[in-house]
Amino acid sequence: MFPLPLLSVLAHHDEPGDPVLLSWVLHLFYSVVSLGYGAVVIVLGTIIVVIPIAIMAAYFTQRAKYGS
Repeated sequence: MFPLPLLSVLAHHDEPGDPVLLSWVLHLFYSVVSLGYGAVVIVLGTIIVVIPIAIMAAYFTQRAKYGS
């Protein structure tokens, strides 16, 4: 009998996700947010950059306050 992890390859398909579901989710997202594609990219990009910067700023603030 084959080990179960070897059989899990059979459940995989070529697409990273269901294209119909992804198009529905994107349509719903853009209808709720009602921004253009460029604005959504800028907002999400800013969030992705700001979070690590805020974490590093908190780390360095705590390090300076309490010493290392």
